[in-house]
Amino acid sequence: MSLTAGALSQVSVGSTTAVLLSAAATSGTAPYTYQWYRSTTTGFSPGAGNIIAGATSLSLSDSGLIPNTQYYYKVVATDSATPTPATATSSQLAVSTSAPVLSQNAFTQSPFLGTIDLRFDYNTVSAQIDVSQVGGIYAGAAVKLVPSSQPNSAPKVIGCSANTDEVFGFINFDIKTVQYVAGSLCEVSQAGNVIYLYATGAIQQGKQVQLDLTSQGGVAQAVGSSAANIVGWAYDGAAAAGALIRVRLLCPSFLFA
Repeated sequence: MSLTAGALSQVSVGSTTAVLLSAAATSGTAPYTYQWYRSTTTGFSPGAGNIIAGATSLSLSDSGLIPNTQYYYKVVATDSATPTPATATSSQLAVSTSAPVLSQNAFTQSPFLGTIDLRFDYNTVSAQIDVSQVGGIYAGAAVKLVPSSQPNSAPKVIGCSANTDEVFGFINFDIKTVQYVAGSLCEVSQAGNVIYLYATGAIQQGKQVQLDLTSQGGVAQAVGSSAANIVGWAYDGAAAAGALIRVRLLCPSFLFA
């Protein structure tokens, strides 16, 4: 009887990996050898352009695949007949990789179809509230950098208070920390980022907001003058004072000019 290749089956599949099995060949002259092939075109013919290097057993652990992509696999079995070995090709197995498992804060370093890499103008960085900041500081406060007395330590920041202060960023609202005391580590967001801030009054979504230096709970106050100290735009609306809203930051060089 002529050589017959075994059927292929799927063990598991992920966004970039697949584990497959092939049943052993039958008939022909044992022992048999096997070679796996892969293509993104259905009904493909096994050849040099779609061979999977080193895939010469009945199992295949394939990697480096593209998420959300349909692949087709075949196995070519070869027997030990002499002087001319016989070959047989399996039926193809269709395998669909899944979507990537990424959180809202995760980014891929290997671009694939349907996903783009994002570029941000600035960052959220770690900083330390300087010990000179007696009484601490509050979430949403504009801060500037000050020299650090210790090498290789986190950058030091203090609150801005004069129209000559160059704004480095804004203290992130951190529901876990709440207290921002001298010497503690905090996160500072820069232009383009969205952070949570307390509203000091009703704010319409999309409205420009300004700093309220008299509030120790944060910033955000609807502006009515182009001369106001603009801090950004309200991503959320607030019906009344005390509401947490998200603000997309504007971080000019001189905030209080």
